[in-house]
Amino acid sequence: MLKKVFKISGVLILAAIAALAVFWFTRPADVVFDEMKASIPHSQFSKFADLGGLRVHYLDKGEGTPIVLIHGYTSSTYTWKDQFDELAKRFRVIAVDLKGFGFSDKPDGDYSRRAQGEVVAGLLEKLNIQRAWLVGNSMGGETALNVAVAHPEKVLGLVLIDSAGVKVQGRSSLAPWYLQMPVIGRLLTALALTSDKLVRSGLEKSFFDDSKITDERVSAYYHPLRTRGGQLSATRAREQFELFPVEDRIPGIKAPTLIIWGSEDELIPLEAGRKLNELISGSKLVVFEKCGHVPQEEMPERVLSEIAGFVQ
Repeated sequence: MLKKVFKISGVLILAAIAALAVFWFTRPADVVFDEMKASIPHSQFSKFADLGGLRVHYLDKGEGTPIVLIHGYTSSTYTWKDQFDELAKRFRVIAVDLKGFGFSDKPDGDYSRRAQGEVVAGLLEKLNIQRAWLVGNSMGGETALNVAVAHPEKVLGLVLIDSAGVKVQGRSSLAPWYLQMPVIGRLLTALALTSDKLVRSGLEKSFFDDSKITDERVSAYYHPLRTRGGQLSATRAREQFELFPVEDRIPGIKAPTLIIWGSEDELIPLEAGRKLNELISGSKLVVFEKCGHVPQEEMPERVLSEIAGFVQ
């Protein structure tokens, strides 16, 4: 009897493994730029750079002082769609998809914010840009901070929008706790992302005004996360969030710095913005009332005005 139970259990386990393998490998490996080009904001300005074997997607438009726009976790150049054209009327604007996100390559390896900072620094070098303003939201803000501490000679100034990089009480996560479990979290993430419900929930945490969470916006975030590469990259980045903390080096930043924060940010509370303001000598803190974690999407005109005015 016991042998029969073991045999049945073994068959069921093998069947489950086979089903999971089919589930995993029948999904697309990654997003394909040419297939989606028509639906990508500003895709006519899309370019790709080879950074030591890493293919990085970016938008490039305009002339004059360079401004590099750096997105947050699970985001892409899409998050800057409402500022890109207007800023490009006065500056050279480069919006980049970080390693593992958007249409950039999604290899295994280092997804720390320090590594992402090297991607940005490498792109500047590839484009022969000596110095640039760096504008970063959330993970992109911490990426910009890493460039500023490792390559200060490349940074004209910083605009940090609800930026990661400092530890405070009250921080939250886009991913539910059960998706952050070792090993099994990856499988649960893949299962959760069979629909856009998880992405929509994450955007509801990111916005104060949920009426601005359109189907188009959900689709822009969800589409890369439907792929095997997108999910693995997002998981790797989440698992490496705490690697190489930058906070202790922030007081050494001397570049002009504007800090923008949504007062209702549920993910990185306003206290983090105040802390950054204290750590960076001479920095300016601007608080947007009734605004969440992504002011560039929730209050695009005001963010545009603040960036242009500060850089100008």
